Amino acid sequence: MLLLVVMQRRRFLALATAAVAGSPILRPAVGRAAGQPTLRIGLIADAQYADVEASGTRHYRRSLDKLAEAVSRFDQLGLAFCLNLGDLIDRGWEHFDAILAALAASSHRFHHVLGNHDFEVPGECKARVPARLGLTQRQYVLEQAGWSVVVLDTNDVSVYAHPESTAAHGEAVAAFQRLANTGARNAQTWNGALSDRQLQWMEAACQSAARAGRRVIVVAHHPVYPDDAHNVWNSARVLEVLDRNRNAVAWLNGHNHAGAFGMRNGVPFITLKGMVETRDTNAYAVLNLHADRLELVGYGREPSREVKFRER
Repeated sequence: MLLLVVMQRRRFLALATAAVAGSPILRPAVGRAAGQPTLRIGLIADAQYADVEASGTRHYRRSLDKLAEAVSRFDQLGLAFCLNLGDLIDRGWEHFDAILAALAASSHRFHHVLGNHDFEVPGECKARVPARLGLTQRQYVLEQAGWSVVVLDTNDVSVYAHPESTAAHGEAVAAFQRLANTGARNAQTWNGALSDRQLQWMEAACQSAARAGRRVIVVAHHPVYPDDAHNVWNSARVLEVLDRNRNAVAWLNGHNHAGAFGMRNGVPFITLKGMVETRDTNAYAVLNLHADRLELVGYGREPSREVKFRER
């Protein structure tokens, strides 16, 4: 009995020390297996900064401080790079200035995923959004340490990412109406879809990675699984690409601020919680990639997870 009490006290002290140091308390499974990750990536989602008053649970101004906290934490770690999973701003072209200045303090490079709120700018500015985030392509591949991180643009077909006078906007309106007529729960104007061309590009990116012996992590702003009102309009077609390419071993996204998790055909689908939510509690993560598994180390409201990869 005495030994049990001593062991329980030691565990309590260890957890208390981790909490004081600001380190996340991992679920028991996380970090238990031996070996260092081959790639470490910092992750944020849905900062949605704007210099406006809070609305409901969204505290737009507080995102500057939360992002600074995440950047400071990332700078203490040996990361390869960081990913913003979309919605860096909530609205207004002028709000890119302050939030990008906060990111400029990072010692790591931030790569950006385009989100729906990033296009909540005047029509004449919409086409300039990717360049404002330092992007030369709206979808692209990051290759490092034997991995391919395939970054998608799930706003490709959408009613908000293109000026109303363009053919792309008209085509998106028609696609939305066709989906809405089916009664689909994800027929929402704040969702989008991948065009046929981008689906082909995604398939080619996965196949190129396979030929090079690389596993693929897919990142996007919108989810495709589990079934949810926030999902990509043509999520079924996206899932078909993942099914055909077994070297694609994980999908990560933002958009749904509540967060989500699901397993499908051995692939984990992880939705990160929105940083903009709540006044004082942050949400961000570090992704540790191993040869056989991923570890998501969560901070603040973001839970930690460990998931084994499917066989190729």
